[in-house]
Amino acid sequence: MVFVSNVAEPRQDGEMPANVTANKSVSANEQASAHPASAHPAAESAADMVVNTLREWYVLASDSIASLLDGRFLQQPARDLWLLGKHYDLSLEQTESTTGYPQHVIDDFSHLIWCTYRSHYAPIAQSQFTTDAGWGCMLRAGQTLMAQALQLHVLGRDWTFSWTSSDPEHTKRRQLYTRVVSEFFDDYDPRSTFSIQRMAALGQQFEGKDIGEWFGPYGTARILRGLAQQASHDVTVYTTTDGVVYLADICAEFRPTLILVASMLGIDRVNPVYYAFIQASLMLPQSAGIAGGRPSSALYFAGVQGDELLYLDPHNTRPAVTRTNNNEYLQSDLASYSCPAPRRIAMSRLDPCMVFGYYCATLESLIDLRSRIELLADDGVTAIVSFDNGHAPESAIPESHGSGPVGSEFIKSEARADDGRVSTPVLLTKLPNDSDNDDASCNSTSRPKSESGEIVLEGECSDEEWVTDL
Repeated sequence: MVFVSNVAEPRQDGEMPANVTANKSVSANEQASAHPASAHPAAESAADMVVNTLREWYVLASDSIASLLDGRFLQQPARDLWLLGKHYDLSLEQTESTTGYPQHVIDDFSHLIWCTYRSHYAPIAQSQFTTDAGWGCMLRAGQTLMAQALQLHVLGRDWTFSWTSSDPEHTKRRQLYTRVVSEFFDDYDPRSTFSIQRMAALGQQFEGKDIGEWFGPYGTARILRGLAQQASHDVTVYTTTDGVVYLADICAEFRPTLILVASMLGIDRVNPVYYAFIQASLMLPQSAGIAGGRPSSALYFAGVQGDELLYLDPHNTRPAVTRTNNNEYLQSDLASYSCPAPRRIAMSRLDPCMVFGYYCATLESLIDLRSRIELLADDGVTAIVSFDNGHAPESAIPESHGSGPVGSEFIKSEARADDGRVSTPVLLTKLPNDSDNDDASCNSTSRPKSESGEIVLEGECSDEEWVTDL
């Protein structure tokens, strides 16, 4: 039954995933001896526990009702699952009873860094806010997307370590993992590159929003780009709102790049013509996930199973983690950044505003991304991302990051197939032949329209649409 995996409750105080720990139970004394300088986070307040519980009940009820109304409640879930480009055939696996997924799928899902509401941190400058509960869910979804890109950057797609092992390789991976997580701590420390404090402050500068106001997907993407630029981060963030990636802005002096594509894929709900691209996007090896949500409630999407997406929900309020001087932490300190209980939501329930993330570690990976997305268009999928060899037009320069001449003359010329519909996404395993169709149309006249005739893939998502944050 779909019901089981849709409503499985995330652990509020659980351990890190099994394949991140040693293959034995770890006592508190063993953890303390491994990292004696670590400081535990504050206990979850009674008020936060009540709010989190009410939120869980609300999500459980709404998901269950939606499943009944859609006729999905008694359906068996699809047996093919994709999680950030990695495929699992669930028909060959024995599932874990409480989640409906095999243990190694749960372990992989648990590797995702889960950024949620936090409380009990120092007031954000020029405000009295000590929590972002109620207004920061899209910022947290953006953090979660950025965190997966950084994990891919420093650890790759498949990794494991033991919290107690003294093996040099395990120690290195543990340090890299904690370094990535600590970039999202809620403070003004220079190492907290993407803290909620810095995001809210830059939101005032970029968006003119007061602390405590809601942010939309594109505003969040701009903030992530700005913070990466300010910190001269190892990973460059490139943003676009029209779906066009201008390669000359990336390739002159290529660095590992997170491409963020902000799109509006419908009016009130996602136009079904885009379902196949959303599915296929999460199958790509470059996928860093999608920051989007249900209407007025942000979520982070990491995987796809049939016509449902696997997601992380940022609406659980947790105490802020206190940074240690030596940046060493116990497993229990960072347990709230891991969620081992996948949930699913039907694509028919998604809000049309979302940000697609693609992490390209090398120029070859960028070229491969372009080839795969162009194959989607060739196979009839309505792709919302296209590529242009040149620089962004002057009017679009603020939306993109990068400068310099084209650094790779072998990047293929632009081509886009006519819009079409498919019932299932296409697994891309080959590269297309070079295209000579340099003047293929990418303008708005070739894009799908709603029944009222309005183009549904135009402009950025307005932050004002996110006016209710549960």
